Amino acid sequence: MGLNMAINLDVHKLMVLGDSELLIRQIQGEWETRDIKLIPYKQFVEDLSKRFKSIEFRHIPRSHNELADALATLAFMLPYPGNTHLDPLEIQIRDQHGYCNIIDAEPDNEPWYYDIKRFLKSKEYPIHAKADKKRTIRRLANGFFLSGEILYKRTPDLNLLRCVNIQEAERIMNEVHSGVCGSHMNGYVLAKKIMRAGYYWLTMERDCFRFVCKCHQCQIHGNLIHSPPSELHPMSSSWPFVAWGMDVIGPIEPKVSAKHRSIQEQNFISSQNIEEWSV
Repeated sequence: MGLNMAINLDVHKLMVLGDSELLIRQIQGEWETRDIKLIPYKQFVEDLSKRFKSIEFRHIPRSHNELADALATLAFMLPYPGNTHLDPLEIQIRDQHGYCNIIDAEPDNEPWYYDIKRFLKSKEYPIHAKADKKRTIRRLANGFFLSGEILYKRTPDLNLLRCVNIQEAERIMNEVHSGVCGSHMNGYVLAKKIMRAGYYWLTMERDCFRFVCKCHQCQIHGNLIHSPPSELHPMSSSWPFVAWGMDVIGPIEPKVSAKHRSIQEQNFISSQNIEEWSV
């Protein structure tokens, strides 16, 4: 299909990049095509290749072909471009995944789920929302359920978790972590217990970890962390005995078998014996 599109566009020189090493090597002739079902396809590709002045097939790793795969998937989802008008496609490359939604504050004293709740209730968007934000709200709204004025989060096992705001989340974390039945668990277990209790907010795992780190009793009664805060890097000396160490101890009680009371005295007597032996 790609070669046919290039021929229809009067392309004479073409470079084909593919992440399937099997197909690229077979088309290049380096590997033999033994599958009976693939032989007609290979012959058809060879016939189309003759219609170009120069064509090159090159293999690239799959990790370097993510953008082309995304464009191919998106083009497959679009309608057939007969008389329809296609707007220019804008591609944004982000540093983090789309599911890493982080909300640090609640603007205008509204909860984090205000836009989702309003969309489910009246199909309305924020006033200054752009197309990408509207699309994000529609996608997020598919995972929520509105019952009256209470918004619930759908889980994969068809349970409903009540959505709470920041003030309610603080009280819930405090009660579950250090309340009457609280066992001062770590942040990951705290988030799981809150979900089992039937509550949800968007940044609950991050907030639970931060809440546990600020707990005074956990810092006092918790196990000592013997691992260093940063990775240790071993250092080798340039030559033997490049660094010397000294340790000072008090008198030895009781005396040792040779009646010595200190390490210095023993070393001094040993040095005298060495001098006598050398003489």
